[in-house]
Amino acid sequence: MSIQDRLTYLLGRALNQSATDAELTELSDLIGNDQTGDIARQLEDLLQERLSADPAEDYDTAYWDDVAGRILASDRPETAVEGPLPVPVISLRRQSRMRWIPAAAAALLLLSGALYWLLRTAPRQPAVITIIHTPDNDIAPGGNKAVLTLADGTQVPLDSVAKGTLMQQGNTKITQSAGGQLTYTAQKGYNETPAALQYNTLRTPRGGQFQLTLPDGTKVWLNAASSLKYPVAFNGRTRQVELTGEAYFDVARNADMPFRVTVRTGQNRDSLDVAVLGTQFNIMAYEDEALVKTTLLEGAVKVSSGGSNQQLAPGQGAHLDKQYNMLTLQPHVNTEEAVAWKNGYIQLEGNDIASAMRQLVRWYNMDVVYTTPVHAHFRGIIPRSVPVSQVLKMMEMTGEVHFEIRGKQIIVSP
Repeated sequence: MSIQDRLTYLLGRALNQSATDAELTELSDLIGNDQTGDIARQLEDLLQERLSADPAEDYDTAYWDDVAGRILASDRPETAVEGPLPVPVISLRRQSRMRWIPAAAAALLLLSGALYWLLRTAPRQPAVITIIHTPDNDIAPGGNKAVLTLADGTQVPLDSVAKGTLMQQGNTKITQSAGGQLTYTAQKGYNETPAALQYNTLRTPRGGQFQLTLPDGTKVWLNAASSLKYPVAFNGRTRQVELTGEAYFDVARNADMPFRVTVRTGQNRDSLDVAVLGTQFNIMAYEDEALVKTTLLEGAVKVSSGGSNQQLAPGQGAHLDKQYNMLTLQPHVNTEEAVAWKNGYIQLEGNDIASAMRQLVRWYNMDVVYTTPVHAHFRGIIPRSVPVSQVLKMMEMTGEVHFEIRGKQIIVSP
């Protein structure tokens, strides 16, 4: 049996989800040991032929994630692996003509389903792949970390305190549960006299995230390097909070007390205000980003800034250009991309190198050094649960950029 016949057999077994561990290993070895690029080209042709013959073929994400995890594990020298690894799934396009450089990472790209998407949505444009082995000083992904600042200035590091009831503030009990969740519960009968407003601030560092349930039942997901200032109890005519960074809101409906989010833009004391009754939306308002982006998933919101107003319907967004204080309606936005971070993904779709690296800086708590100006664009998503080396490995597949990890620095070069 020729190598091509064996490759056809092994790929067929894999696509039919009947391949044994030994056969998957053999398939990975064939690709990983390919020195001329012939195997990669044959594999691409076979996949193209298979997908063209049956474009409606069902695609089992869990199965291919498991396959890709095993192949990715084989690319980690002398590393013990138990079970499937978190798998980066990313699709990458280039406008110029490129060639394949074979490696186990190529198998990851092919068998995780990224090529499945690429072959069905774009002309055949193979990518240059550079292998970087997982370094000893790899940078781990972020996790559930936050600091709670009380009204009197006391700071409570939530990742180092016991779970359960933390304290009582007026009529409100504050508890922390497993999984990075802080809950404020208004207690009936504890003290019915409305107290003066006391404000707490929940702040996540770079490399941190946290969830918060406000006393009215509103749920907030706070991204890395963000903060939310809010009252311990909502009294009065509105429920007012103040955001820096990025957060996703699932607002409890209360027609008698509208919910308002204020974002300080940092430009001449201007601000952006989002008013809602009950709805789900995302606000991205980092200081180092040129735009403040509000994306509506459910319900309705009114976004205001500098005398301009935009009423959003689900699937729409509002972008505030901070330099010119210009608020514009985005009639059609990809809501999945806007909330990818909340769902556990790094979103690279359409991002240039600077935008992509700003995301990594926040989530991996690292610094970036550019040796020279670099121009690169990316497509796709990558799980936030993988170490930074695996993210950089997938980004290198564009062939436009190279990364090196030095301590907590990522060195970027063409």
